Amino acid sequence: MSGFVPIDLEAAVQAKLRGLAALEHTTGGAVAFAELVSKKLLPARLPAAFVIAGGLVGNGIRRAGGVSVPVTQTVAVVLVQSHAGDPTGEAARAAVWPLEWAAIDLLNGWTPAKGYEEFLFQEDRLQGLGGDGRTGAVACTLTFTTDWTIPRRRA
Repeated sequence: MSGFVPIDLEAAVQAKLRGLAALEHTTGGAVAFAELVSKKLLPARLPAAFVIAGGLVGNGIRRAGGVSVPVTQTVAVVLVQSHAGDPTGEAARAAVWPLEWAAIDLLNGWTPAKGYEEFLFQEDRLQGLGGDGRTGAVACTLTFTTDWTIPRRRA
């Protein structure tokens, strides 16, 4: 075996995003994001980013003497912004747009740890727009993938 051990990608991406001045104090993980969603709340400080490590997709290879499994892992970055006095979310959308590009530029091509391939940007999807009548909010999800291999095991 190679000694490769997968890292906590959620934590690694959070740390990387804190390098963006706008997200220095407002980056969290899946648990924090789920709590806000369940309570229908916006983050206390905006803009905010939440990192959600997605599933793993393996494509195992059987060979004489062992098996290895190349893995693709997805990571989502949910960016949230709002703008008081604009219930449509249009101003929040305009404000978050430069942050989307900054996050894409920061993460695309980044290698999170030894044994991982560079992050590849996959998608930028608007998830929500609008608000409660006072504050327009926007949420968008940036999706990235990285690849790594489960170490070869001998039969």
